[in-house]
Amino acid sequence: MPFRPVQVLIADDSTVFLSTLMSGMEQDSAFGEIRTADSVSQLVALSHTFHPDVMVVGACLLSKSETSFMKSSGVPVVVLLRAGENAAEIQGGNAADYVRLPSSQSLKSWQVFCSEVCVKVKIAAVAMPARTHVFPAKAKSPAGEHEKVIVIGASTGGTDATADIIKRLPPHLPGILIVQHMPSGFTKMYAQRLNSLTDIHVSEAQDGDRVERGTALIAPGGLHLLLKKDSKGYYVTCVRGERVNGHCPSVGVLFDSAAKTAGPAALGVLLTGMGRDGAQGLLHMKQEGAYTIGQDESTCVVYGMPREAFEIGAVVQQAPLQQIADLIILHIK
Repeated sequence: MPFRPVQVLIADDSTVFLSTLMSGMEQDSAFGEIRTADSVSQLVALSHTFHPDVMVVGACLLSKSETSFMKSSGVPVVVLLRAGENAAEIQGGNAADYVRLPSSQSLKSWQVFCSEVCVKVKIAAVAMPARTHVFPAKAKSPAGEHEKVIVIGASTGGTDATADIIKRLPPHLPGILIVQHMPSGFTKMYAQRLNSLTDIHVSEAQDGDRVERGTALIAPGGLHLLLKKDSKGYYVTCVRGERVNGHCPSVGVLFDSAAKTAGPAALGVLLTGMGRDGAQGLLHMKQEGAYTIGQDESTCVVYGMPREAFEIGAVVQQAPLQQIADLIILHIK
């Protein structure tokens, strides 16, 4: 990974929760030293002596009197919300994002929660200029009339899964379009993170962007991403719209547009995520002759979207995450 390990300060008034989250984060090599605080006074003191890159703080410690601390610290904060706590009340300052504590006490729920916290801390860390490795622009080549296209959709756990695939792909492949369920304001940072991991040029999509070999476009948070085609080849549109399958951007919207626009020239990949977004769209792609891949249960953080696609017959090949890049290379030629 081209970033030095992220230093994290976790603060909450539950010592049991602090221990659980710290243990989960220690399993991820992206993180360096992790320290904890169980009071506002400890949080403030450690923020000055430990100098964390990102703080994970329970909303219970962020009373109105502490909002000035968030603004003055200069450190991005991922806020933890319990049932009944309102995200709107903690927005502002350096709040980068928030994660709700699981309502269930099951092991799987806590594993999903820890994974989501880790992903959002990594995204928050990307925003730090000293941490970002700047790469020169990669070479691009235009898409031809019969060019193929790769479309990838993911939700919970998908930021790491997509990164694992992208860094394994060579830069000469046809253009890639990605929908990751992510709020507005964070997809650009996520694109920067992916760009630093690969020789493929990754960026947040803008309306009218051409789909070119050696490039990948990430759907902007809050906008649907659609594949279009004209006499010069493929391009994308980014449009506002109602949530589809509960999401905007929606994987299903992208996949449906790929089925309509590219037909058998498309390759679809549906990765880990809760719910069913993308399953019907992947089926439509398969019905139009596209090759379709679904992540298997053993490597999913949440086997929801890929399960739905598999059960309705939308998946040509189900595979563990580690094999998906090879399948893309094999079938996109």
